[in-house]
Amino acid sequence: MEKDHVPPACIFPENNKPNNLLTVKCCKSCHDKFDVLDDRMRNQIAILSGTKSGEAGEKAMRVLTRSPQLRGEFLSQTKAHPSLVDDQGNPRALFFFDDEELEYWLTRIVKGLYFRKFNKVIDPNLDFTIEKLAELSPPPSMSFEMEEGLEMRPYFVYGLLQKEQSDFWLLIFYDQIVFSVTVDRSQVNAT
Repeated sequence: MEKDHVPPACIFPENNKPNNLLTVKCCKSCHDKFDVLDDRMRNQIAILSGTKSGEAGEKAMRVLTRSPQLRGEFLSQTKAHPSLVDDQGNPRALFFFDDEELEYWLTRIVKGLYFRKFNKVIDPNLDFTIEKLAELSPPPSMSFEMEEGLEMRPYFVYGLLQKEQSDFWLLIFYDQIVFSVTVDRSQVNAT
């Protein structure tokens, strides 16, 4: 058995990792797979966050600069957007996440945060819906009052809004990249 950090430890600076990261037990095979995915997602999100990702972004740039394979993978997910153009009428490039990979990664983070908050494992039969919220520009997290979910700011901030039939998780990386994960509990409650 290994310990898996939630959120992944690699999204934080090496010398400034929070001491309150949750660890969950994980088999070695899954842990190794998570390490590779965590690094890839950190690289993508940190680079897309620009200077706001600080050390993590610098590390991501070094990794992609040194690895033609990883650089090629990143560039293959960057495509011209058909309706966005610059001042000269040239198409603007956008990064497109691998949706399956992103869903798996964010769902894993939410499952860990759920365990941290409620001290129990989330029902594996629930439906998770992921949204990329590129239109949201969060205010700097350092200006938020301290409350649950902000203790890992500015590298990672989360919030939970619970309704009768669903949980809505908001995940913010580097005060820049925002995702939501909606957990539908209606099917479980109906049975």
